[in-house]
Amino acid sequence: MDTNGHEFGRRGSGTELLCFGSGTARIWSAAVSKTSRSTPVIRSCCDWLSAQSRSGLTVARAISTLVAFGVLAVHAEKAAQSSTNAPITNPLVWDAMEKFARMTAMNQTTNFTFWVTNTSFTDTLITHTESSCDCTVAKLPSQPWVLRPGESGSLGVKMNLMGRHGRVSKEVWVGTSHGPQILRVHADIPLAPAPFNVSARQQDVLAARKDRQVVFEGRCAACHALPAAGRQGKDLFNKACAICHISRHRADFVPDLALLKRPTDAEYWRTWITHGKEGTLMPAFANSERGILDTHQIESLVEYLVEAYPAKTTSATNATSTASALP
Repeated sequence: MDTNGHEFGRRGSGTELLCFGSGTARIWSAAVSKTSRSTPVIRSCCDWLSAQSRSGLTVARAISTLVAFGVLAVHAEKAAQSSTNAPITNPLVWDAMEKFARMTAMNQTTNFTFWVTNTSFTDTLITHTESSCDCTVAKLPSQPWVLRPGESGSLGVKMNLMGRHGRVSKEVWVGTSHGPQILRVHADIPLAPAPFNVSARQQDVLAARKDRQVVFEGRCAACHALPAAGRQGKDLFNKACAICHISRHRADFVPDLALLKRPTDAEYWRTWITHGKEGTLMPAFANSERGILDTHQIESLVEYLVEAYPAKTTSATNATSTASALP
């Protein structure tokens, strides 16, 4: 009971706060839990109501104020939880995630520029870049590249177009302190008025038909030989084999390794890698046959292929062969 005739107390289990004033009992549900931590909350509410009643504030007005603060607190807590559960996004924002170039002359290279901004309040790093093909190179201003809060900068991408025509598409993987990002570049190279591009490509194919080992020499080496240096296993496959067999623009005469119609095993892959096949564009990769791989690299490649492209059962192979023979 306070000096204004208001009495405060508890009813039942302690989850209701009672306020008696002007001879009428009013019950305000405090909606607090029964844990020990609820006791200070209830006591604080009682003390606050008592103080306000002594200052002349009506009990009804005091309770309304407490309810209003409670509602605001609930909304604030929900907003905080929503913010906590929100997915973390990369603060590096690019002017575009892919760019296109249409060539109008006999260009041998083309350049793309990507602008990036750090939208966070802390430093963000770009640690490295890697391209899907060595004919495409991304150049960082520094490595690692530190972008201060709000800072912007440009990343240049250069694509080699020699011997190519049609649409050429490549990817650049950007490693950052907030996870990887992928940029894409596309170049449309017309058949005309750029006969140089067509003739160079045709010359390379004709030369390879005469001597399949030339794919490791001259201008072909940039894509087919140099990237394989010092690599093993899956990494070697991605650089030396995928460029032809897994390429998005795979030529019709290049087989899809996942759809081979014959059983495969370690010896099968070893023979093909070491010796290639006469009369085709498949070169011999062994050093002993003017190739680019030593014995350890070949064995690491065999081990990867056995695991990545497991041998088909005899029944599955026969079924595939039968299905392919049907009209």
